[in-house]
Amino acid sequence: MSKLKSNIIFNFLGSAWLGILTLAVTPIQVHFLGVEAFGFVGLITILQVLLGTLDLGISATVTKVVSSDHSDRRSASSHAVNTASSVYWIIALLIAVLLWWNSTTVAAFWLSRTRLDTATVTLGIQIIAVYLGLRWPVAFYTGVISGLQRMDVLNMIKASVQTLRLGGGVVVLFFVPDLVAFLVWFAISSAVELLVYAIFTYRLLPTLRLWPRFSLASFKDIWKYSAAMNLIALTALVLSQADRLAVTKFLSLEALGYYSIAYNASIAISLVQSAINSASFPAFSHSFSTGQHADLLSRYGKASQLMGLVVALPCFALVFFGHEVLQLWINARVADEAALTMAWLALGFFFNAMVSNAYMAAVACGQPGLPLKINLLALVLYLPALYWLAHQYGISGAAAAYAGLNAYYLFTLLPVVQARVLKQGMGMWLRANFLPFVLAGVGAFGSAKILAMAVQPGWQTLVSLALGVALYVAAAWFFLSDALRADLSNMIKRVSDR
Repeated sequence: MSKLKSNIIFNFLGSAWLGILTLAVTPIQVHFLGVEAFGFVGLITILQVLLGTLDLGISATVTKVVSSDHSDRRSASSHAVNTASSVYWIIALLIAVLLWWNSTTVAAFWLSRTRLDTATVTLGIQIIAVYLGLRWPVAFYTGVISGLQRMDVLNMIKASVQTLRLGGGVVVLFFVPDLVAFLVWFAISSAVELLVYAIFTYRLLPTLRLWPRFSLASFKDIWKYSAAMNLIALTALVLSQADRLAVTKFLSLEALGYYSIAYNASIAISLVQSAINSASFPAFSHSFSTGQHADLLSRYGKASQLMGLVVALPCFALVFFGHEVLQLWINARVADEAALTMAWLALGFFFNAMVSNAYMAAVACGQPGLPLKINLLALVLYLPALYWLAHQYGISGAAAAYAGLNAYYLFTLLPVVQARVLKQGMGMWLRANFLPFVLAGVGAFGSAKILAMAVQPGWQTLVSLALGVALYVAAAWFFLSDALRADLSNMIKRVSDR
């Protein structure tokens, strides 16, 4: 089995476990904390992504540098990797200190519409500062392990530490159902996570120093690529998080809670996307660095069709059966408040996933300027639309704006990468990777929804949903290329034989 195939399998297994954990613990967290406090916990993700601008494009650069290094024990990239490590640890310290000192300002600015008392909110942000500072170097270690294409190790670590974090959080809530206690546990778990990642990374890459060193020459070699990746990350940060920032600023913390629940329900699409992207990026980079364009095209084609196959299923299941899923998962009130929002978010995640391999191909082939230019244009179009839709339609409007943003990439970034990087036409990509799975998803789950509306609510609705899944799998399998169908059949056979 090729490295790319095995890495995708490991990523799928890891993502599936993380998705199951998230789906399992979310109702428990909402039950013990309440929707408003759960919305505050969602601030962790927002702050973590906001502070992602300080990454400076280093984690992606580390992955590319390590995956492109063909020297013995990857010694050629040792100075660059150790320099990146030094920068990461300095940034981690700055994040923790600055966020702690400005906790009162953050609480007053972002969380003015809340019934939580100011002291709790301020203390919560201080604990989050510790949590984020400890978690920050994890992105560096993840970049190294991804560059080494050891997704087996990476997913084992991810699954273990996330199980500890979320499972331990449930135990804390059972005994101490308090927001502050819950956040303290998150901070403790982040310290354990950092230690585990550091130990495994040092074992996999012996040239990584325990006490990192800074090399000016190495920094000069990588700074242009890192700067371009950082600008992409900065624009992507604004674009991908503006919806939740708008909800946080313009609406109530309770609204953010409903939005976070809808977001968590749709996250399965993002987890699947990440499973494919994190395996594809180092593989694309390796093919490009060795001049194997035909191999790059083959890997890109299979990754794109696999993406369409696996993300369309959860997307259209949530679009057509979102209310039923939320009612069964949380409760009827949450379903009434968040079902439409979840449908828009699911579409947004779907469009984003379908374009993501094109983005990976562009940056892996050393052309980060293409997505950067398209992101800059998106800022001009998206932010005014988000502002208006959020004010007019609340959380559903914010989610609709997010879906529109990712549809924009389908008609801008994708054709540019197809033409300039891969030297292929857009029509072929749409016919092979997009339209078949959209038609299969709409047809299968649309038919199942019509059937569900004709029967009594209850177990019959679940049967209708299961029928929709079966119809989609049958139709989507028919649309696969012979090569990908053979690969998937062989992988299924190997797993079943074990």
